[in-house]
Amino acid sequence: MKKSIIGLLWSVVLLTQMLFDYPTGSFADRYGRLKIFTVGMVLTGSAIVMIAYSVNITMLYISAILMGIGESQISGTLFPWFVNSLDKVENLQEKEEYILKSNGQVQYSTNIIGILTGFAISLLNLDYKFILILAGTFQAINGILIYFSFQDNKSIEANLIKIGKKSFQVFLKENKLWIYTLAMTIHYSFYSVHLFIWQPRANLLGVIGSKLTGINSIYLSCLVVSGLIIKYKKEIKNYLYILCVILIPISLIIIYQSQNLILYLLGTILLGMSNGMVAPQIMSTVHYFIPDEVRSSVISLLSSLSSIFLIFLQVIIGKILDIKGNYYLEILCVLFGIIYIICIILIFKWLRENRNKI
Repeated sequence: MKKSIIGLLWSVVLLTQMLFDYPTGSFADRYGRLKIFTVGMVLTGSAIVMIAYSVNITMLYISAILMGIGESQISGTLFPWFVNSLDKVENLQEKEEYILKSNGQVQYSTNIIGILTGFAISLLNLDYKFILILAGTFQAINGILIYFSFQDNKSIEANLIKIGKKSFQVFLKENKLWIYTLAMTIHYSFYSVHLFIWQPRANLLGVIGSKLTGINSIYLSCLVVSGLIIKYKKEIKNYLYILCVILIPISLIIIYQSQNLILYLLGTILLGMSNGMVAPQIMSTVHYFIPDEVRSSVISLLSSLSSIFLIFLQVIIGKILDIKGNYYLEILCVLFGIIYIICIILIFKWLRENRNKI
């Protein structure tokens, strides 16, 4: 399958997510965040199972649409639910630490599961269809268990139209959220570049079949380590986060241009560690600038806007790789990196100002 087709399929997921994200956030604020989250988990799980049984491109497109709908219901629900559950914590710094460290915990725990799954595939030589069916089923069951294990929360505003209107007003008035949207777009763009290049480059270096699982496990292990650092390190200096932002585009270029396995692994480790340090900062601190009653709606709006930009970027990245435009991909990564650095510096500035107000 051509990279441009893969990019198109991923763009279908993003387009569907974009269309359903914003209204889904309003429904989550109105009817319950965990409730909508569970529906999303069931839908994405079903989409994964459907991919396993897909015999033609039409079924893959249907799976992509289903995946997009499910992702739209997940993206603006679980973490807003968690942040709202911390309302009883009055100390702002303590609340910030809870949010960031929980993000780190989610990162390392989910990726440990990914590593164990990878080892199971490698050792037992499991068929990919079986793995997809197992993963999809687990996704759906996990969502249902989460819903019945915790108390749901929702907005005090019961009018859907008012929720939607207020969330849009919050976004327009708070220009900090514009920068967060840009940062999220760049983050997912880097993820897309890695998604496109890691396996083909590994194949060119002689890493094929079950050995690819080992490469992926190394990347996931780096996300686990960075998640543990965020979870248990008391304080991380801002300049270290900025260094990580600088290393993300550099590591992607190293992976794409690597002529031997050592360089490839170096790029993979740098990317995993750097990405794992920066992403939780963006995803957790955005909540400090959003009112509780429209939290899911605003997060969903940000996600929708990110998806709009990503739809075009996905196709562009796929086209660049299809024509083997090495120079253009490197320029794109450097440009993304510069924008990302500016976003992170601004975010740290706002966080410092926010703390000084107390």
